[in-house]
Amino acid sequence: MRTANQKNNFSSGQIDRDVKGRVDLPLYQYGHELSRNFFHTIKGDCFYRSGFEFLDEIGFSALYEFKFNQDQSYLLIFKIEYIEFWSYNTQGELVRVLNDEGNELTLQHPWGTEIFNLCMTQNCDVMYITHKNGEYPEYQLKRTASNKFTLEKTTFTNSGSASLANDSATTNHGFPLSCAFYENRLQRCSSSKFPTYLYGSKGGNYNDITTGENKNDGYQFDLAEANSKALWLISGPNSLLIGTAEGILTVNGGSVSTPITPTDISAKLSCRVPVSNVKPIIVDGYTFFVSADNRQVYLFEYDVLLEQFKPTNLSKGNYEISKGGIQKLAYKFDRFGLIFAKCNDKLLSVCFSNDEVVNSWSEFNTQGEFVDICSVTRPDGEYDLFANIKRVVNGIERYYLERLTKIVEFSRLEDFISEIPEGTSKSEIEEIKQNDKYAFYRQIAEELRDCNYLDCSMRYSGLQNIDIVYNPENSTITANQEIFGSDDVERRIWYKSITGREYGIFDIVEIINSKQVRVKTQLQPSSNFASQWYLSATVFHGLEHLEGETVSVVGNGGYIGDFKVTNGTVDISSANVNKVGSAVIGLKYKGILKSPNLGMIYQGGETYTSMKSVYKIGLILSFSAGGKVGDNLYDMQHIQDFNPEGLFDVPPLPIDDLAEINLSSNFDKTKNYFVVQDSPLPFHIASIIPHFKQVPRV
Repeated sequence: MRTANQKNNFSSGQIDRDVKGRVDLPLYQYGHELSRNFFHTIKGDCFYRSGFEFLDEIGFSALYEFKFNQDQSYLLIFKIEYIEFWSYNTQGELVRVLNDEGNELTLQHPWGTEIFNLCMTQNCDVMYITHKNGEYPEYQLKRTASNKFTLEKTTFTNSGSASLANDSATTNHGFPLSCAFYENRLQRCSSSKFPTYLYGSKGGNYNDITTGENKNDGYQFDLAEANSKALWLISGPNSLLIGTAEGILTVNGGSVSTPITPTDISAKLSCRVPVSNVKPIIVDGYTFFVSADNRQVYLFEYDVLLEQFKPTNLSKGNYEISKGGIQKLAYKFDRFGLIFAKCNDKLLSVCFSNDEVVNSWSEFNTQGEFVDICSVTRPDGEYDLFANIKRVVNGIERYYLERLTKIVEFSRLEDFISEIPEGTSKSEIEEIKQNDKYAFYRQIAEELRDCNYLDCSMRYSGLQNIDIVYNPENSTITANQEIFGSDDVERRIWYKSITGREYGIFDIVEIINSKQVRVKTQLQPSSNFASQWYLSATVFHGLEHLEGETVSVVGNGGYIGDFKVTNGTVDISSANVNKVGSAVIGLKYKGILKSPNLGMIYQGGETYTSMKSVYKIGLILSFSAGGKVGDNLYDMQHIQDFNPEGLFDVPPLPIDDLAEINLSSNFDKTKNYFVVQDSPLPFHIASIIPHFKQVPRV
């Protein structure tokens, strides 16, 4: 008997192996036993994750965001002795912030190697910083101009019972361990001497903690029910949330609708899940926190119907993936809306949607260790995810600042369909259709150049924004600026296809002068004029950060091959490929999906425990190139041979349809499918259809 079971929902991500017997659960049906370097979306599909681009070598350091407003955010790099400042320029590029003298802005700090144990909360241009163990005073990092910051100790104003201070006096309550803004007050908690105390500042005066009975006065409150110090504070949607070893306290004026005052304050242990000191994040009004064992992520929310707070364990079926412990959470706002968790030396992605009942985990790994992560708001409103990654390069440990690149959105064929005038002949219609198809292919070729599926990567772009004119009578190209040199003989010129309708390819055979070259025409141009065009290269520089390593090269959107970095350069001239006008060079990583045991409920019976073989696998793909599929990792079949030798005028088009691959498979009771992407190319899966033969039961 032959059967097929279409899987078009992967929204459970990587599930635990001890779920393999629960074929009745949606968790089993929508999950994979292994999901590595793929991520899943609320729509149920999955993407091969994009690469991390190299930005700078930063050494042992921690990453934090300073968000001044929607238009200006900073990436703070806390090194052992000082802070580096990065921000976005007017072109949206992340660059080092320069002071008025034109030097890179830095600021000395006191925390030394304790840079990962800081608690931060921010109000506009002031960030308050405490130490999680209370070993350092509270500091304020102040933005005084777009390129000026100061760091100074908080000077408290206090009297009455409250007695926080920032000196070494033995009579005060010590240094605060955690802080958060809530209801126009700065809330501080767990002083180093009174670990269960909550200190509220005066309203609008965050350094004044003078206590009193007026509504605007400061207050001091003993969180006796916690029975342990506060590990973190966070401003929840309707209460101040305080995480402790006993669970989560909700602090308000007696109800979620009553504000806190010195005479109206209530702290209730609303969640008895012990928490870790990992700072929670709030996404779409939900609070996500990490349990005390650092293995589980919980959702904490207020149920309006039940009128109570409740926790939800998001790791019930995904516990194994957090082996090593979660140390930090970050949220990346974009079309995917993923939560990221730094877990030991790897990175986890979590796709969550309460409305869509989606809770999908997957693992990102790389040739190195994730040391820290941080999301920073871009001027366009989306977030960048940055990582400090420790890599061993040429035998030496080095720490690199890298950024997760975007997934490219490809154009639609329908946008390239031309209007057919009445009276057009069939032959003319066929020519129009052919021109439309090639225009679409050229646009996809341009978009493939923007893809990045390599880690620790850098780009080469030979794109020139200089006007050139082609003279077909004497086979010359003339530029309106000095651009050509003696080394440019045998280099190639491509017209950039801006709308898909522009094309033209030439090889330089002679340098006439710095503005003019003689060329051999490889593809007759669509026009004798171009304002944007590529100049090819076969040697790429600036790779000192990967000296001695073997790197992969993607040129013109196609995978060229692997090469060794020597003296900071890579030479691809030995490869049997066309010259490239743009390239991405970096470290490869492998994406793997492994299904649970295949089977289905069929005519009152089941096929999960019967003898079966997988003879064919279908995949519904969206603009995917490369890839392999099989029922074991030792015998994988190529889905598409994306040959870079075809990258001349238009590349092979990525698959945007159903692909079916025949397999040679033996019979067994346990059968899985594997999908592997080990080429640095886009891969987007909408559905997987395993076809298997079943031995009839006797």
